[in-house]
Amino acid sequence: MRLVTVTARLLWIYSFVTLSLILAVCAFPGVLLANWAYSTTTFWGWTPPGVMHLFLVTFSVTLGYFIMGITMMLLLPVLRLVMGAKTGEGKVPIRSFKVWSWYNYNGLILAWQTLFGKFWRSSALYILFLRAMGAKIGRHVIVNSNTVYDHDMLEIGDYTVIGGDAAIIGHVGEKGHLVREKIRIGRHCTVGQYTTVFPGATLGDNCHVGAMSLVPKGAVLDSNAIYGGVPVRKIKDLKPGETSRIASQADPEALAIELTKVVA
Repeated sequence: MRLVTVTARLLWIYSFVTLSLILAVCAFPGVLLANWAYSTTTFWGWTPPGVMHLFLVTFSVTLGYFIMGITMMLLLPVLRLVMGAKTGEGKVPIRSFKVWSWYNYNGLILAWQTLFGKFWRSSALYILFLRAMGAKIGRHVIVNSNTVYDHDMLEIGDYTVIGGDAAIIGHVGEKGHLVREKIRIGRHCTVGQYTTVFPGATLGDNCHVGAMSLVPKGAVLDSNAIYGGVPVRKIKDLKPGETSRIASQADPEALAIELTKVVA
């Protein structure tokens, strides 16, 4: 048993070393750019150590940071396939080698999110990245959150909006096991700001969840309806195609008023 524990700890070290290598590869193009800017003596006649030369170096370092982010977006999906960094649905013991693949996969996601996620969310490029990392996402979808994990567990239908900093989490720990289940969000849905959606949740088409709500593990929310609260409860039904102020704006104040009516 002790041998297994020691081996597991060594594997985590290996993961950190591997991640460091990946980050170094992604940073390399930007470092080359900064090195060129530092060493150049002919660019528009700016010779070091003049002020304009220092500005060029500063700009190249900043630009190199964003080049690193784009390089990671291109490289991580490839590494996901090469490393086999995915586990699929189901549960595996946390204290086992089977969880290592998931750890590496989410480690790649977390590294990119921590360094660059806030800059790219809501962009079309972010949607392409989510798809490349295993998510199934329809047309005209907006994801304004970088707290989206387990991309290969995520399905989002057309014209859906994920609000600012909503947490979409495809895994939980239960009784010593890592449990992963798909999250299915239908077409024309809204997930409000700071809402949390747990594994196995299903949102039907034209389902709208207000801001700062909690969708529990395995919850099934009806189509054409508005939900809110912790945990969510249905606030009202909608006609097919109908929305509301709560749905369209994920308005916390309006949601609180409607929840008060439901409780009363």
